[in-house]
Formats: sequence, C-alpha cells, structure tokens
Amino acid sequence: MKKLVLILVLGILSASHVKAQDVFDQVVANAKAVIDDPRADPFILAVSQFKFSALQYICTTAIKQNGGSVRGDFLDKQAYSLNHFIVSYFSDLAKAQKQSATAQKDIMTRYWKASAENPMFYNQDPEKTNAYINAPDCITPFSLNTNWEKADQAISKK
Repeated sequence: MKKLVLILVLGILSASHVKAQDVFDQVVANAKAVIDDPRADPFILAVSQFKFSALQYICTTAIKQNGGSVRGDFLDKQAYSLNHFIVSYFSDLAKAQKQSATAQKDIMTRYWKASAENPMFYNQDPEKTNAYINAPDCITPFSLNTNWEKADQAISKK
C-alpha cells in the first residue's frame, strides 16, 4: 500500500508546477532520474521505465512519421495524459485492494482495453509495442502504441 501511495504522489508531482510546454520534458526527466537511481524502489522503477519507454516511443515514432518534427503541445498532452492514466490506474487498484480478485482483474482489464483500443500509430512491430503487455507479472501491462489522451478520456468516462 505504501508503494501505491508513493507512486500516486510521484505521479502527481511529476506534472505539477510545470509550464505547459515543459510537461513532456519533466515527466521524461523524472522517469529517467528514477531509472538512473541504483537505490530506486523496484515498484517505482518499473513504473518509471514504462513511462520513459512509452514517451520515447511516441516521440520517436511521431518524429519519423512527421518528417523530423513534432509539436510540443502534442507531446505535452500525451505525457500529461499518460501520467494521469497511470495515477488513476494505481489509485483504482488501491481502492479495490479489499475487493475480490475478480473486481481487481476487472480494473486491470478496463485499463488494458483503454490502452489497446486507442492506438496512436498504425505500427508494424507489435512485439515492441506490446512488450509490457506480454511481460509476465508486469505492473503496467499497457501498449506503448497508445494515444494516452484518448485512453485517459475513455477511463475517465467510466
């Protein structure tokens, strides 16, 4: 439970008090700092690795598909939405901790579906984009190829 509270706090702090054009850079920098910390909590490390991978995937793929450029506000919206999606996911799981395993599995499935049903790009490499989905015991079982703004909206509607 402490780890869930800690991830929620870190998630909120990683996108707060930041100018709009700096959201992407701040979320990536915070994730990278955790990844580079040899004393990082394994739970926080796993979440940070996912955030870093997802945002790097979106940035590099968008640059490739747009001839070398990508709008900063696009990346900021994706980073903010990814962060909110992850915080909401762990918050919902924390609230469901005393519920049945089926209820917890339903939450995981709902978030996984929101990620899978809102792809960002038409990608030819599902092995790469589904690496976190296919990893056993992954705490962030989501596709890297997700439009996080749409996925977050899908979750928020329910």
